[in-house]
Amino acid sequence: MREHPSMYASRIRIAHRRDLEVQLNRAVERAIIEALRKPGHGILVTRHDYRTFTVELTKEVPPGLTAERDQLSALS
Repeated sequence: MREHPSMYASRIRIAHRRDLEVQLNRAVERAIIEALRKPGHGILVTRHDYRTFTVELTKEVPPGLTAERDQLSALS
């Protein structure tokens, strides 16, 4: 989904469920900082499977908003 090589994206792989919230919050905080530097992008958090997530900037999400996509449930 990355629109441009310089666009911000962070892939997270968690080892334990208890780490999920902390790691996602950190990645979203970093994405917010990048979004302020690159106006016109929102933040998309995608769950790929039970342990893998991506936090990225995208024009698909309106600026100032964070959206979630769950690819795991789309496979069911």
